[in-house]
Amino acid sequence: MSTTAMGSRLLANVVRETWRCASSRTGRHGAKHPVRWRTAASSSSVDVQETFGDDVHAQHRNLRLDAPRADVHYISAGDDTAPAVLMLHGFPDNHATWRGQIPALVRAGFRVIAPDLRGYGRSGKPSGVDAYGPAPVTDDLAALLDHERVDSARAVVGHDWGAAVAYAFAAKHPAKLQKLSILNGIHPAVFLDFVLSNPTQFLKSYYIGFFQLPALPEFVLSFADFAMLRLVFAIDPAKPLPRRDVDKLVDSCSTPGAIHAALNYYRAAGPSHSLWSDVGKCHVPVQVQWGARDRYLEEKIAIPPADVAPLANRQIVRHPDTTHWVQWDEPDAVSEALIEFLNEK
Repeated sequence: MSTTAMGSRLLANVVRETWRCASSRTGRHGAKHPVRWRTAASSSSVDVQETFGDDVHAQHRNLRLDAPRADVHYISAGDDTAPAVLMLHGFPDNHATWRGQIPALVRAGFRVIAPDLRGYGRSGKPSGVDAYGPAPVTDDLAALLDHERVDSARAVVGHDWGAAVAYAFAAKHPAKLQKLSILNGIHPAVFLDFVLSNPTQFLKSYYIGFFQLPALPEFVLSFADFAMLRLVFAIDPAKPLPRRDVDKLVDSCSTPGAIHAALNYYRAAGPSHSLWSDVGKCHVPVQVQWGARDRYLEEKIAIPPADVAPLANRQIVRHPDTTHWVQWDEPDAVSEALIEFLNEK
């Protein structure tokens, strides 16, 4: 399906989905969030668990940080002494995007640390667009690894916006990671020029221009219990995301201030701020996994150029039948390729 047809389909169906959600889900915002924790004035962790797969238990934790850093909500799974893998979600997601990879990584002998990025879910939501540039976002993550006593993560893994954050983290905190794995994400230093020079990518990125507007994107995305996002998750992945997982995503997005903060990443990268145009060089080995049916990003720029990532593998791990949501569409294949990369000397 072409990008234009995809956009038309979204617009044609959103009214129907909006009516269905408005009539069937009235009052959801009054429901309590499923995970609660006690916090103190200082950094703390809590004993709230979530099970991934049949036997892998992850602990929800909350790290309190002094401003300008933001509080971080995250999960930790696996032995605290095992090699750590820091996993970063994209838009409009949260830590649970890695539900298909967490069990496999833990069973392979790794520890998973998966935060809600600054602005998302139950992590802190500082005000202002400048708070969502690469320096403050990656400083939160460096503090998280310090708190968890991780001197250097075996790898940082990023999808979508999490990929951009991962590239920035590698450039700004190079001693804190050994490898980088990217899933359907682009190095931010090359994205803007490519958008302006490639008509196909320009059309695929129509929503980014819309997200630069004040207030209106927040209204459209949150209208009728996030009907637009529900529709995207129903028709965009190779298989519709299960309703329970969509509900959890909406719960996360409906946290006060979350959707505004998530959109501020796009605004921080936009022409009015241009905070993501020069995040620095990545000097660790890079693996790129790619869902070939991505409706938002062109595969042509999946591999970062040598001047920004000289150690990037020039060969993509390609998943031909998957979409932008490659970690959802083929969780086992993604996990296998990731574990192989992590175990390489």
